[in-house]
Amino acid sequence: MKHQVTRLKNGITVATVEMPHMASVSLGIWVSVGGRYEPAELNGVSHFIEHMLFKGTPRRSAKEISQSVEGIGGYLNAFTGEESTCFYSKARHDHFEQLLDVLTDMFLISKIDPAEIAKERGVIKEELAMYMDQPHQLVQEVLNETL
Repeated sequence: MKHQVTRLKNGITVATVEMPHMASVSLGIWVSVGGRYEPAELNGVSHFIEHMLFKGTPRRSAKEISQSVEGIGGYLNAFTGEESTCFYSKARHDHFEQLLDVLTDMFLISKIDPAEIAKERGVIKEELAMYMDQPHQLVQEVLNETL
C-alpha cells in the first residue's frame, strides 16, 4: 500500500493511504504530547485532557459526540502514551466527513466544564488502579520509570 504524507500551510501533517478494497475509513488525530514530556507538577495532564475532550463541545454534548459516531455503527476512542496522544474513529467509508467533523469538533472546541473535571479525576484514578492491578502493566510502568 502506497501512503502519502502532505504538510499543510498551517503546519499540520496529513498521512493518507488509499485502500479501495476496504469498506471502512479510519481517521486519527495524533498529538505529540504524552506522559514523558510532562513536568512532575503536571504529571498525568495529557491523559486527563484526553478524557476531557469527550465531555462536550458548543455543538455537541458528550452523549451527542458518542451518538454521532456509534449511531452510524462507528467506533470512537483515544489513548495517551508516553510520547503521543491519539483520538481516532472508524466507520463505513461514506461517513468520512461526519467522522472528521466529530474529531475536529472535539479536538478544536471542547468545553472544559469544572463540574466534569472533578468527576473525571475519579474515573482516571479508577483506570490507573485497574492498570496497576495487572502485572504486565505494572512491570511496564516500573520499566518506564527506570529508563
